[in-house]
Amino acid sequence: MGTTGPTTGGIFCDLTSEFIRQNASKRKKMSDTALDSVADVEIDSSGKFKYILIKIWPKDDKNNSKYIVRGDGRVDYHADIFDEVEPKLRSKKISCDCEGGGRIQHKPQAKTILVYGYSQGFGRADHSITVEKLKAKYPGYTSITFNNEGY
Repeated sequence: MGTTGPTTGGIFCDLTSEFIRQNASKRKKMSDTALDSVADVEIDSSGKFKYILIKIWPKDDKNNSKYIVRGDGRVDYHADIFDEVEPKLRSKKISCDCEGGGRIQHKPQAKTILVYGYSQGFGRADHSITVEKLKAKYPGYTSITFNNEGY
């Protein structure tokens, strides 16, 4: 009859803990790479247009997420933007939810962006998140603000 001494059990636990830690680190790195491959902001270069705020995460890892902003003047509905973006994300094994929408008024000559309004289909996006993403994308702009007025 074999016995397990304190040293054997300790080594096993240490090896198991190290294995779990290393694999968790590898999964995290793979998740970060998938998310990093998606641009935070893709909007029209100028004009007034609809936009949506999308939360993305690697498939089966909802705890590791980020927000992205997509805006397009060619569309009639906010859902049209989501319908274009979602398949591209899914092909990269990235899950997504539309968190809401609104409108963007982008004036590159004046170096200003105004975020406002809401989406009838998705509701109002958290414009403060959108503004933070836009400030990171356009650091040289003099004004990037939001209000909750208008449609």
